[in-house]
Amino acid sequence: MDKTSISLLCIIGTEFWERFSFCGLRTILSLYLRNELHLSENSATIVYHVFIMLCYIVPIVGAICADSILGRYRTILYFSIVYISGNAFMILAAIPTIEISPIFATIFGLTLISIGSGGTKPCVAAFGGDQFYLPIQRDKLQHFFSLFYFAINLGGFVGMILTPILRNAVTCFGDDTCYALGFGFPAILMFLSLSLFMLGKPWYRMKQPKSNVMMEFVSCTSYALTRRIKSQSQMGHWLDYAENKYNRKLIRDMKVVYAVLLLYTPLPLFWSLFDQQGSRWTFQASRMDGFFMGIQIVPDQMQVINPALVLFLIPFFDKCLYPMMQKRNFMTNQLHRMAVGGLIAGVAFLFAGVLELELEKNYPKLPGNYQASVNIINTTPCRIDIINPFRRRVALNASEMYTFQNIPAIKETEYNITVIAPSICGVYELPEKVFQMRILAVERQVDTIVIAINRKYTIADYITDPIEFKRSLSGKPRLRIVFLQRSKFLRNVTVSLISHILTDIYFFPDDSRSMLVSDYLELPPGGYNYLIRAKNLIDKEGYVHLALGGVYTLIVGERNSNIEFNRLYTMSPPNNVNIMWLIPQYFLISVAEIMFGVAGLEFSFTQAPKSMKTVTIASWYLSVAIGNLMVIVVAQANIFKSQAYEFFLFAVLIVGDMMIFTQMAGKYKFVELEADSSIFVMSELQPLYEDSDDENDFGTNVMQLIEVASMNRINALDKT
Repeated sequence: MDKTSISLLCIIGTEFWERFSFCGLRTILSLYLRNELHLSENSATIVYHVFIMLCYIVPIVGAICADSILGRYRTILYFSIVYISGNAFMILAAIPTIEISPIFATIFGLTLISIGSGGTKPCVAAFGGDQFYLPIQRDKLQHFFSLFYFAINLGGFVGMILTPILRNAVTCFGDDTCYALGFGFPAILMFLSLSLFMLGKPWYRMKQPKSNVMMEFVSCTSYALTRRIKSQSQMGHWLDYAENKYNRKLIRDMKVVYAVLLLYTPLPLFWSLFDQQGSRWTFQASRMDGFFMGIQIVPDQMQVINPALVLFLIPFFDKCLYPMMQKRNFMTNQLHRMAVGGLIAGVAFLFAGVLELELEKNYPKLPGNYQASVNIINTTPCRIDIINPFRRRVALNASEMYTFQNIPAIKETEYNITVIAPSICGVYELPEKVFQMRILAVERQVDTIVIAINRKYTIADYITDPIEFKRSLSGKPRLRIVFLQRSKFLRNVTVSLISHILTDIYFFPDDSRSMLVSDYLELPPGGYNYLIRAKNLIDKEGYVHLALGGVYTLIVGERNSNIEFNRLYTMSPPNNVNIMWLIPQYFLISVAEIMFGVAGLEFSFTQAPKSMKTVTIASWYLSVAIGNLMVIVVAQANIFKSQAYEFFLFAVLIVGDMMIFTQMAGKYKFVELEADSSIFVMSELQPLYEDSDDENDFGTNVMQLIEVASMNRINALDKT
């Protein structure tokens, strides 16, 4: 294995372990923000995209350090150390026994990770490109970028699979998940990445910055613009106004960079679509049925489809599709591929919107402004009639539930209803048949009123706490237990929920109140046998089935140490659309990523001047940051009540955006790859090396080689 191969192996391995670490942490981040730090879904979306945005803003700083101050090797080294420090803070944040604010540690840790990841991001790809002699190794460079992108997605694929499994499979600190391990594992991987990178130092081809390129870039830009504004004469390009102060090569390079940066202006919208896999699409998955062939797929694991498909499709595109398209004179350059990739991303969001419309059919019907909803549950053993001011008389059989939806309510509005019951209700003889009740409708809230026979054998109403319809990101069903107590006092009342994987016991406090309500319990989906028992209560058994995404209320009624009523009510229907319906949109976004991402990365490197390659790649990553900012703005604006319409908006915008990009790409003039300083030797070295019988023959020809190459260079200069 030659020197170049070893150096490339170390660089690709470094990127693999770093992506393994980063994607693993990113996959469980939204769940951690929502479930552990108790942020709302919208707030978690914003924090997630702010973090991603920072990861793609900092590359500008990394590019300045690499091209102007430290060089690429030392920039990668120093920023990686910052990266590992951020991992350490994330571990501390997830350990509850350490006396440190988890929110502060999380924000500080994410900030350090974004600085470390962003600082290395533009340098690793460019550092890999530095190992080639251009343009004679142009084909090898193209294959390197495909292999480099393959390593990125392989690392992401493995990280997205293993990290959620580790988080779920291990319990720690009294919780059924272990985020400390979920964040600790990526920290170890990042340490491996840094170690491998340092190990390859003897084989790397180093290029140190010869001048402060960014300072020259900024000062030349400022000077040219100032002279352009003050000057009365017209010149071909606005940068030409700096020719009297700056050398022509710098100005020529800057013209190329600005032409490339102009092409980047429509690109952020693509990344605003692509990065929603980790936020909006994950939340969408949490509202779907995750069981497939008897195996439960948790929402955050669906993100693994993207890198898995990319791993499979990159070789197909590189070896089959692109050569076939080039023969037909279609998608002949990187810009063509990027435009087609953007359009395919729009189709992916069209699929996401259609799927969301199907999911919305099963969402709970929540009241809007100036509205409220009230559930009435009849736990008496007979039919009752409810006379109300909203609708006509409602007949409610024993054990049934009826919902008054979207009744008028401004803040809190009081209504009177009348309940009419028969004189003989089951085994009970009621002294009165007509009962007056008062209900309080609270704006934008769903309340539940339980009608029962109280200790005095009259009809009574019991109001529970408002229903919490918010589904967990894990998709677990949510259950609360309402215990109606007709005996004066019971001791040590417990309700045990028993399945084949766990036993969850809820303890009701010793209390003389007529109704006790548990907190919401999040449980794994499946069937549960429940056992109700107390010190002076006859045990009662039953069975309930809890499905993914459902919100349930189990009502238990007791009288004289007997359970006379127990029934499960579905307050919000469970998920009924299988999670596998996400595959079409993930397939499309993966195809879009290959055509857009790989081609764009190659374009950024090959079209940039030799002295500004890292800056150009950093600007490419900056477009990703701006794309995430777009998602934050749309999420904060909250324009649409329906998530589906937001998906459709992005689909329409990307189509218009790619039409503009296509027009701009048609006017772009490609530049030839800039030769390395050693290329004049290497162009003659290759045939002599191939013709040499052994290394000694090759060595004896070195002086001849230098002489020939020098004469060729002189002749070339004479011709120009």
